[in-house]
Amino acid sequence: MNNRDRLMSIISENKLERRDVAELLKVKPEEVDHWLLSSESKNHREMPDMAIELLEIKIAMANSDTGDTC
Repeated sequence: MNNRDRLMSIISENKLERRDVAELLKVKPEEVDHWLLSSESKNHREMPDMAIELLEIKIAMANSDTGDTC
């Protein structure tokens, strides 16, 4: 699974908005939009590995604080 697919899964499973992802990663919402574009799009950008890993860590920490299992 590539980072785009992982990001889409995280957004869906955690009921996040693109702006939520941007806030968590301290990036502009437009950057998240570029990561989610099809790789065929000229505006597509690959999501850095460190960004997807950081997002997964932050969500896991938030879920452990609230007792969620997602």
